[in-house]
Amino acid sequence: MSLVYQEKKRVACYESDFTEKMLPTTAMNYFQEASTNQGNQLGLGGDYLKENNLAWFLVKYCIHFNDYPHYQDEVAVTTRATGMEKFCATRRFTIEDAAGTEKVVADTQWLLINRESEKMERIDEHPEMAAYECFEKGEPIFKKISKINQIDLEKSFSVRFLDIDFNKHVNHVKYLAWAIEVLPLEVVKTKVLSEAKIVYKAQCFYGDQVRALGEQLAENHYRVDIVNQDDLVMCQLELILK
Repeated sequence: MSLVYQEKKRVACYESDFTEKMLPTTAMNYFQEASTNQGNQLGLGGDYLKENNLAWFLVKYCIHFNDYPHYQDEVAVTTRATGMEKFCATRRFTIEDAAGTEKVVADTQWLLINRESEKMERIDEHPEMAAYECFEKGEPIFKKISKINQIDLEKSFSVRFLDIDFNKHVNHVKYLAWAIEVLPLEVVKTKVLSEAKIVYKAQCFYGDQVRALGEQLAENHYRVDIVNQDDLVMCQLELILK
């Protein structure tokens, strides 16, 4: 089993909704921080990646909410690499309560990219990656998400300066926020997100004009395409609520 990293968090008021439940985007922010901190701890974080002209490009995300922690709850956030093969890596995240019950579970898929050439790099060409102690190939997250067939819901957004992360493009968590925002208000007020599948296809930058285009597939089941001002699909999401 690969090296497990864990850190404790206490859910803050600004990380919660009007019912004091943790926001779904908060879980993803916790996960990003945990994976970044593990990389830094192992000497494989931002400095290492910059020195070697490397970047991890997030491709797929599948997150399940079994339950939601609440404001001021203390939770344990864990992460570990679950697979590394050729250019691709997979990683699992969990949020557990004080009793050790899994509240949130996510699996993600990443590609190792050379920043200069923008081409994929083989992970085994960087022996330092062995510090993760991950020697499995990993399992596919899911195959794909189909494009929407019709537009039932639509909302437009301008990419703000505060949407940009330290890679100078829109942070991956923002796409889920946009997708939730396009859902009918009564749905998001009375339901909670149970599962989200996300495919990241391209990057958005400061000043881009994006639209969230939603299709309702069934009750509590939606598919959302995020497109830019040129109608290029940046991200595809499938959301199930309960």
